[in-house]
Amino acid sequence: MIFSQELQDSVHRQFLKTQSTLGRRGGEILSRLDGCECGRRTVMEFFYGTMPSADLGDYDFSLYLSYADFGLFLREHSPWGGRIPENIFLNYVLYYRINNEKIEDCRRFFYDALKERIRGMGMKEAALEVNVWCAEHVTYQATDERTVSPLTALRSSYGRCGEESTFAVTALRSVGIPARQVYTPRWAHCDDNHAWVEVWCDGEWYFLGACEPEPVLNRGWFTEAAARSMLMDSKSFLPIGDEEAICTDGQTIVLNEIRRYADARRFTVTVTDASGPVPGVTVGFELLNGAEFFPVAAVVTDEAGRAGVTLGFGSVHIHAEKGGRFTEAFADTEETDGVTVDFSGAVRAEPDAREDFCFRAPKDSTRNLSLLSPEQKERRKQIVDGAERKRQQYAKSFYQKEKAEKLAANFARPQEVLAVLKAAEGNFEELYRFLSMDFGGETRELQLKMLQSLPEKDWRDVGAALLTEHFTHSLRYRADYPEEIFVPYILCPRAHFEQLTPYSRLLSGLLDEQDAAAFRKQPERVWGFISRFEGPAERDSERLPGTPAGILSSGQANEMGRGVLFTAVCRTLGIPARINPVNLYPQYYQNGRFKNAQEIPGESRGSAVLTLLGGGENWSYLHNWTIAVLKDGVYRTLELTDSVWTDGALTLPLLPGQYRLITSSRTPNGNQFAKKYCFRLADQESKTLAVSLFQTQISDLFVDIPLPPFQLAGGGGEPVSSAAVTDGKTAVMIWLEEGREPTEHILNELIGAREKLNALGCELIFILRGRSAWENETFAKACRAIPGARVYYSDFAETAAPLARRTFVDPEKLPLTIVARDGRGIYACSGYNVGVADLLIKIIAAAGEKR
Repeated sequence: MIFSQELQDSVHRQFLKTQSTLGRRGGEILSRLDGCECGRRTVMEFFYGTMPSADLGDYDFSLYLSYADFGLFLREHSPWGGRIPENIFLNYVLYYRINNEKIEDCRRFFYDALKERIRGMGMKEAALEVNVWCAEHVTYQATDERTVSPLTALRSSYGRCGEESTFAVTALRSVGIPARQVYTPRWAHCDDNHAWVEVWCDGEWYFLGACEPEPVLNRGWFTEAAARSMLMDSKSFLPIGDEEAICTDGQTIVLNEIRRYADARRFTVTVTDASGPVPGVTVGFELLNGAEFFPVAAVVTDEAGRAGVTLGFGSVHIHAEKGGRFTEAFADTEETDGVTVDFSGAVRAEPDAREDFCFRAPKDSTRNLSLLSPEQKERRKQIVDGAERKRQQYAKSFYQKEKAEKLAANFARPQEVLAVLKAAEGNFEELYRFLSMDFGGETRELQLKMLQSLPEKDWRDVGAALLTEHFTHSLRYRADYPEEIFVPYILCPRAHFEQLTPYSRLLSGLLDEQDAAAFRKQPERVWGFISRFEGPAERDSERLPGTPAGILSSGQANEMGRGVLFTAVCRTLGIPARINPVNLYPQYYQNGRFKNAQEIPGESRGSAVLTLLGGGENWSYLHNWTIAVLKDGVYRTLELTDSVWTDGALTLPLLPGQYRLITSSRTPNGNQFAKKYCFRLADQESKTLAVSLFQTQISDLFVDIPLPPFQLAGGGGEPVSSAAVTDGKTAVMIWLEEGREPTEHILNELIGAREKLNALGCELIFILRGRSAWENETFAKACRAIPGARVYYSDFAETAAPLARRTFVDPEKLPLTIVARDGRGIYACSGYNVGVADLLIKIIAAAGEKR
């Protein structure tokens, strides 16, 4: 027997419980399940009992069966398959989904690529070797929030952390090693998030950075950052031992992994009113990150009015909501293990008000610091360098320069064609085929514009067949609208971040000409057709909206899925449509403007004018300010990333409603000083709101971070320890990238401040990659202007990158500046900011006073 009777019964009970939510394909699924026996049926019931609605319609039974069969093969034939607990095996080897990636039949492919490479290895050794293989094929690059499939990541040779970890987990599961993605929804100490991998080996969970090989497990650049986290989660579909379940996302169990990484405690919110405990309240545990309150966990209060979760030691914002009414509170989990919230004062909207507050990040910790021996460091360097060389060689094969240039010569803007084909990476042939097609008439330039209307990520995995179907169907509406409306809102096949699939032929055959004509005349009626597609809450996953074809197949859709289907139907009928990028409402274009699909005819719009107090400074959205709209008792942040401030002012057209604006200033130690503005916009109202950032003091910029030991080289190549550089004195260390604009700027500022710097008596240390830096005139001039500055050399991968991460600044940006004293970092920044030389002088002076 492959699985115990107890597990088979548990899976079957779960399947029966959710059987009524299988949607339109339920009969087909049940019929095909009858053809499965023993272990196959258990696995398929496990899949269909836990999958989100989108997966019911988007993928065929046969795809899931291939995952089941290969997983059962691993159970019997992998070296360790038989000794993995069955609940671990089902959740983290067999299961087909990791993130919100497109599901493809790929496990056998990865297995064939890796089986000989790990033959004879133990689980830990094999896990490390699989990660080396991953690094040989994929590296990090920031992209949008859609998660590409593991095969697309392989064909692209890069991905963001969520894609790298999805890729690595797939590779590990393909050889029978239990693996899962671990995700910190938001860091507490900086405006970012991160995902990595955990592997189960010989009875324990270990972590590793995806596509970031190390010689040992439980080591990664994010280790110290994770020790300052408030919460990180993983996902499961069967209960896993004593792990803490935070909540569910559809049928997915969200587990809290914080105790493996950081000091933490159980924190409980108790909600009461005049009559006692209030059950059924959704308590959002929120972090201030990116100038917005972001929920890292949401727990519903029990009969005693309690909702608890294990959190790290720092500030948390509580948002308690029930029935559209809400109340809020702040707490510090280091000071207390719980708060009581009085729901008697819950409101449906907040009055116009301003509030200043401080949000504290967990303190720096070296709890999980893992130092390598010199031998391990050398081995790591060889592994990393070797993997990168192989990856670069592998990626060179994607772009076919001669073919691309020959095709591009047929276009009016050949450089744009070359840029698209180069960015296609391993999808080159698909885009080349589409751009080479002759659709009759003068369409070549329009084919290019269609591709350019898509996010760049789509160039890496969109197929020529899909593009061709949508292009040929859309051409009939070309003359109906100006190009700036036709291309993005009819010709473009993408609505939001859904998986792209063909839909034009399917949807055009769905409606008779009479209904189609009625919809074209009154596009708002399309929403009436769409709104009948509902999905059961127990299968809803917000990050999986489903595709138009899948929604029609299953009959189920969530809110975003309905918006995607509305947009697809409208575009198929020649009605320009979109998902509003600001508030995510589905809209259609009529009489020169976009209207909400559910908009009441004649509804007016309000507007707000936000004036930056002090003027002149331009702010960055999702960094030091955001605006959120209140909807059903919950604030939802608007997407205003492209907003442009002019002379310290910004005018925004907004719908009438209740809004919250937050401004935030984050200090190097991770703490934030923030302001919250609540205001309401009435119909046709124009409001001016003066907003400002909290003004911090120099002392607020100080951090206290023990720096790991590192080694530099002197002018003669002699080794110089970090202790010799930083102990007993205040030292300003600057890793320079001579000749690059950011470094040029900071050197010129230092030259301008030479008199003050020379008078301070601190150690100014320039760190270079090599002696060629002396050929740069600006660097040589800086050395002459500040004769006391010392110059050392180092491999930046061994010093700059790890020290930037250790001090929580961007390791991708140079110059890196660290002010250190007695081996501890007291200030750090990366890249160039105007006035950094004057700021360093103030920090050095303040550090001397503090000493």
